[in-house]
This record gives sequence, C-alpha cells and structure tokens, in this order.
Amino acid sequence: MTFKMRILIVLFLLISCRFLMALPLERQEFSLVYGWNAIYMQVQPQKPVEEVFADWPVKSVGFYDPSSFLSTRQFSAEWDSGNLMLPPIMMWHRDYPEATEIKYIPSGSVCILFSTNSIKTTVSVTGVPAAPRQTWHITDTNEVYNFVGFSLQKGQRVTPQDYLEGFLENVQQGGFFKLSGRNEQKSPTLMSLYQSDTFSDGDVLLAASRIQSNWSGVLNVSPMNGLNFGTDLVQQTLAIRNDGTAPRTVAIDIVDGILETGQKLRPSYLHTRDADVALTNAVWASCAAGQTRLAQKFLASGETWRFQIGLDRKALAGYQRGISLGAILRITDVDGKSKMRVDVSMIAETSGDVDASQWPAGLWVADVAFNQIKSPGDTHETETGGEMKVRLPIHIDANGTARLLQRVVVAGETNEDGVFDYRLYAGSAAIPQSAKTVMRISAVTLPTETPVIVGQGGFSDKAVFEFTVSSGGSTSLLRHPLHPRHDGLDWDFKTAAPSGNNINNYKYDKKPETFSVQNKIELNLDMNGGEASWNPEKTKNGTVKWTLNGLRHEGAITISGKMTLKHVSPKGNVVLE
Repeated sequence: MTFKMRILIVLFLLISCRFLMALPLERQEFSLVYGWNAIYMQVQPQKPVEEVFADWPVKSVGFYDPSSFLSTRQFSAEWDSGNLMLPPIMMWHRDYPEATEIKYIPSGSVCILFSTNSIKTTVSVTGVPAAPRQTWHITDTNEVYNFVGFSLQKGQRVTPQDYLEGFLENVQQGGFFKLSGRNEQKSPTLMSLYQSDTFSDGDVLLAASRIQSNWSGVLNVSPMNGLNFGTDLVQQTLAIRNDGTAPRTVAIDIVDGILETGQKLRPSYLHTRDADVALTNAVWASCAAGQTRLAQKFLASGETWRFQIGLDRKALAGYQRGISLGAILRITDVDGKSKMRVDVSMIAETSGDVDASQWPAGLWVADVAFNQIKSPGDTHETETGGEMKVRLPIHIDANGTARLLQRVVVAGETNEDGVFDYRLYAGSAAIPQSAKTVMRISAVTLPTETPVIVGQGGFSDKAVFEFTVSSGGSTSLLRHPLHPRHDGLDWDFKTAAPSGNNINNYKYDKKPETFSVQNKIELNLDMNGGEASWNPEKTKNGTVKWTLNGLRHEGAITISGKMTLKHVSPKGNVVLE
C-alpha cells in the first residue's frame, strides 16, 4: 500500500468517527484462548485502535475487512499479497506504532490476534453496529480461504451448516476450518472442523468457496449503517431480504443502545408500516411507550421486506436544537436455524424549530391552472382552449385557521447566531425599514379591498374562501365607478349609470350589469390516507373551483382546474397590521 493511500484511509476513518459521536453504541464480548484467535467485530469502535486494545493480552492485531468485495484476498496458506490493490491484512503493533497501518477499526472487521494469557480471557469492545457484509473468493490452487464472521442472537450457538444455509451448496466439501496455533513466532495454521462443532456470536471460521459472491448471511439488511433521520426527515426505509433457501419469520425490535451523548429515541416517537402493503393501505401504526417489538413478517426465500419507520417531530418540539436521539434496531431470524442477528443504529437530531412542529401551520402557495368553465344552465363543465394560471397564497395559523392572502412578504434580519430570522407580513402590515425582503408572493386576481380572506372551518381535505366585490368598488370586475373608460357613466358616457344591486336595472333596454360579484373559492385536496400531523407533506395535489355569482343574472359562472399546493414556510404566525 502506498503512503498516499494509507493517509487517505486514515483521513476517511477519522472523518467517519467524527460523525459517530452521537450514535447509539453496542458492547460486544469475546472469549480469547491462549494462542491464535480470530474474532468478528460487528461494531465500529469510536476510540483509536491503541485504546481499544489497551487492556487486551495482545501485542499486535491484524485486520481484514470482509466488506471489501473483490478488492482484497482473504486468508492464504502462503500469505501472498502480491498484485493486490490492498494488503489482505492491515496491522496494529503495540510496541511499534510507526509500523501501525490503521488508526480506527471499521465495523465488520475480522481481527486476527495472539492472546498471551495462558487461560481463557473475556474481553469487550464498544462501538456502532453495522449489518454484516461478507465477501467470497474462489478457493483455487492458491488455497485462498474466506473469513466468515458469526452475528448471532445472544446465548445461541449454531453449526456452520445452519448459519450458511443459503450459501452452503457453494462451499467445497470439507471446506470449513478454524485458526489454530500456540507459537507466536509462526503464522496460524488451519484446523478442520468436526461436523458437530458450533459457533457463537463474534466467532470466525474459514471456508473454501467455489464461486465469487457477496452473500452476507440469511438476512441481508440495508442500509448497512442503519437509519439517520438528520434534522428534518420524517420517514426512513429499512430493507430486509431473505437470502436463505428456506422461508423464515423475521422480527424487528428496538432496543436501548449505549448513549455517551444524546438521549434515547423512544418508541412513542415512532410510527411504522409495511412499505409494500402501503401501496394499497397507507395507514401507519403508532408505537406505544415501552414497546420493543416493532413488527415481524414471514418471508419466503428471496423475498424482500421494505419496512418504513416514521418519526414524530411534533413530539420533539420540546427539545432544544442539536440534541441527538438514538436507539438500536435488532433484526433476527426468529424461527430459522441460522439464529442470525443484525443490529443497526437509528438516530435523529432535533431541529429546535417549534414552527415546524405545528404542521400544517405555515405559508402554502397554490399554483392553479384553470381550464374548465361552466356557464349558467350548463349541465357539465366545458374545457377551455387554454389555461388561466393563478397563484394563491394561503396561510394557516397554529389554531388551524386558513387565510387567503392577496399578498404576502417574507422579510427579516440575521440574528446574532448568523441565522436569518424572518416574519410573514400580509394585509395592511408595514414592513420594518431595517428588515430585508427576500420574497414577495402576490395573487393579482384577488381584490385589494379584501387582502385577507378568512376561510370557513379548518384546513384538512377542503378549504373554502368567500368574498364579495361591490359594484362601486375600485376593483369591480365590471363597470366600477373608477373604470378609466366609464367613470361611473352609462354606455353613452353622459348619463349616470344606475346604481348596482338594483333588480330594476334589468328592466332597461341597456342592462349595465353593475351588480356586486360574489366569489367562492374552493380548494379540494387529494388525501392519500397515510398523512398525519407527524408526517407532513411539503406538496399536495388537488383541484380548485371558483364560483362567481352576479356576473350574469341567469346564474353563477364556475371555472375550475388542477392545483399544486406547496408548503413554503413553517411560520404559524403572520403579521396582518
């Protein structure tokens, strides 16, 4: 390995461990016998390698990363590493730090070490768990064998045949071995296994393979490093594939991890559903306080279970910004012979944004494309020759009251922490001179006399806004008194026009339809059945119907079209005056 490559690996591991500081940790225990040992470290320790092995009865440790598929060779009888991109073993030396090739231990490492204690010794390591990733190389004339690490349920022991049930047919006859040897000055040797030999969690064997593969166990779990909700995500998906040849029941449990920083991600903050079933049934199941089993499912051979977990960020509104919450997801083969266990982390970070927790409160903008019209007496709507596009700003406050706004301005200032703190201004509200305006959204088709129109009822699957444009108003859609061509006069531009809203006007030969125009705007939202206050949607689809009554004495005119409604700000308050 070149010096440059080693530096890059060290930097990568340093950066990785920096982001692991708030993750839930897990403790693994190993029993070391005098002489050569091989252990499977499912976790990634946060401490440097010299601290991990400070109290272990070892002078040096060799590391192999089983997830480096096809990039390195595994155990070779000749220990030949020629023509490889990376050496088969990276080393740590207690007494020769200048010869050490690794600073932090990746998860899923197979560690080869010589225990100097004459009696069996129990040691432990703490780190972030990850799903196993196994690689297989063909065992040819060079006698290249494959490390197999066991990730098992606590207290269980299995035979290699049961653990490798999905890959067993590819293992060469009599091809199971374990490391042996009590001479620290010599390389370990291979010892064949008896058919009755069993292994426990963290043990390692070597196997001869007929094929190249990345088969990782009967349970293949993705993502390998678990679920991270960050500061704003509310949904994550865990995929579990049955890579065994037999059907099995798979369970998902939530367990407490070791949290050196942060707090527990409680089950009561979570909601779950089967992602495949959700295609036809989008209902989420709420988790109860103290619940450990999230779900279980029977999987046929080769079947994949996509399991969704939702995070209730409203429940996190009481936390200040930057608090890490974590737990461990434990996936187990419940009734299969493999007894396999996969642990991955689950983490979220609080945003400290109280406004975001008040969903659906905030500013929404409806982009509408009207393309249908229905005139008085028509039995159905008629498609128009083109589209009339309209933008409608709608604000919903923390109480659920919806307001249709003629104009809204986003303006504010940068605070001491360097964060832009803004407010929403609408109606007759004056914007402070010191504030910086970053956005202005207007609905030019709405009358300025009613710049804020309060909706009827709440805002769920439907919102209704009603207002009237008076006949004498400055924004009358017809011949209002301030019309530049009419100036309040009749068609002859001499006679004063009759006052509006007078039914007797329809007795004249000339009918200046100067009635008030009543407006009713209805927004109908498409609901998917799985939406909830903890599961906010940034974009909604639906339709809008705008009814105008008073333009024609025969009846109302209705225009309608499709709508896309977008959530552009979580601010639950708007300054109106």
